Amino acid sequence: MKNVDSLSLRSVQIRFAVQPLPADFVTRVRTTRRDDFARAVEVTVAQGGEPMRDQLRRAAPGERLILCSYQAVPLSSRFAEIGPIYVSADAPPTGPLVELLPAGYFNRTFALRAYDARDEIVSSTLVDPSHAADKIRDLLAQPDVGYIHARFAGHGCFAARIDRCAGHAATAMFEQPFGDAI
Repeated sequence: MKNVDSLSLRSVQIRFAVQPLPADFVTRVRTTRRDDFARAVEVTVAQGGEPMRDQLRRAAPGERLILCSYQAVPLSSRFAEIGPIYVSADAPPTGPLVELLPAGYFNRTFALRAYDARDEIVSSTLVDPSHAADKIRDLLAQPDVGYIHARFAGHGCFAARIDRCAGHAATAMFEQPFGDAI
């Protein structure tokens, strides 16, 4: 019998969820037209293809968007940073995607940053969407990793948070399983 790498064996058992932005943040930005730093947000019309972090999908041409600042890592961390993101100005909230890659959202190589319980980066890598599921499981199998952030490689912007999970059903509105070719 072949000797199986223990990390790979453990990581096969791990299920993960790709999280949209927290609903309270989206509601607050839509309602107040201010971000968490009291700065005015910009309401704009999509050209098409803008990544909406609250929907985990790309905008269609003509959709109303809000461009605002978002801080994905708490300010108390030395790894805290603020960056621009788009959210839908109108779409209803969506839930996490379990074991699914949002169709067309990650359409090219993207970055994974693994954080520990102190919100500090413990590992990072670039990954092709077709290999993302295995890499996510490998990172989440590491005992010091608490969660992962996915980031778009080109601009480095926050894309989504990825957490360990158990017992969730896949969301039917997204047809592409994580790991399938895009």
